[in-house]
Amino acid sequence: MATYKEEAGAILQPGNQINRLSSYNTEGVYGWPGVEAYELIGYVKVSNLSATKANFKSFDLVIPSPDRRTDDRVRDNRTSLVVQADSTRPAYIYGASIAIGQDIPSGGLVGFPASPVTADLQGTDTEVLLLGPDNSGVPFGIPSTQADGLSAASSSLTIGASGIAQGTSAVTAAKLPFVDTVTTAGIVAADLADAMMYKVTSDTTFKVYNLNAVTNTTITGDGVFISQADSDAGKAAYIICRVNYLRPAAGVSWNDIQGFIDFASQVGGSDS
Repeated sequence: MATYKEEAGAILQPGNQINRLSSYNTEGVYGWPGVEAYELIGYVKVSNLSATKANFKSFDLVIPSPDRRTDDRVRDNRTSLVVQADSTRPAYIYGASIAIGQDIPSGGLVGFPASPVTADLQGTDTEVLLLGPDNSGVPFGIPSTQADGLSAASSSLTIGASGIAQGTSAVTAAKLPFVDTVTTAGIVAADLADAMMYKVTSDTTFKVYNLNAVTNTTITGDGVFISQADSDAGKAAYIICRVNYLRPAAGVSWNDIQGFIDFASQVGGSDS
C-alpha cells in the first residue's frame, strides 16, 4: 500500500464542479463566496447473523476508496467518517441522511453473478438506527429539548417487526435548519428548536448506533443482523449515510492578489 495524503481535496469554484464531491478527499466547493460546502458519504456493511447481534450495535462508517482494484489499490478505504473543523474555522453541520441500500434495479440483474447483493436489515421491533456525531464512543442522541442543533446533524430509521427493508431512507431530523414559524406573542426557544446548525470546533467522527430511542445517550439497542437466507445467498445489508456541512473559507492571503500587483517586470525596468 503506497502512502497517500488523505483529506486534502481542493476547494472547487462552483463552475468547476462537474461530479459529486469526493468524500474520500474531503473535497469542497465554494457554495457562497467565503463559504466552503462539503458532503461526506459512507457505509456500513452488515453480514452477521442473529446469534452475534449483540456485537453489532455501534458502527464506524467506511468511505470507499476511488481505486476499485483491491490487488493494487493505491488508496485504501477510509475507516471512519470525520467532519474536519478547528476553532479558527468551525464546521456547521446542516444535514444528515441514513438509508438501507438496495440493488439497482431492485432485485438485481438477471444472470449477473454478483447480483443481487443487498439484503434487508433485521433488528428488534421499535428500536432505531441513529446517525450522528460521536461522543467518546456513545451517541449525543437527539435531545427532546433542542439547545445546540443536534437535530440538524442526525438522522434515524425505525426498525419494524420485519426489520428495515432495502431502499428505506430518511432525511435530517430537522429537515433543513431554517426558522419557518415563530410564536406570535414573541420569539421563544422552541421556535428555534430545529432551526440551528450543529457547530463543531474540532474534527468530529460520525457513527451509526442501534438504540431504543433517538434521545438515548448510551448504546441501548439489542444489535442488528441479516437473515440466514440472505447470508446463505451471499448478501449483506448496507447502511448508507451522508453528512453535509459548511466551513468558513481560509483567510484571505497574498495568493488572492499577487497577480494584480504592479511591479517592475524586467531587471532595471520600472513599469512606469
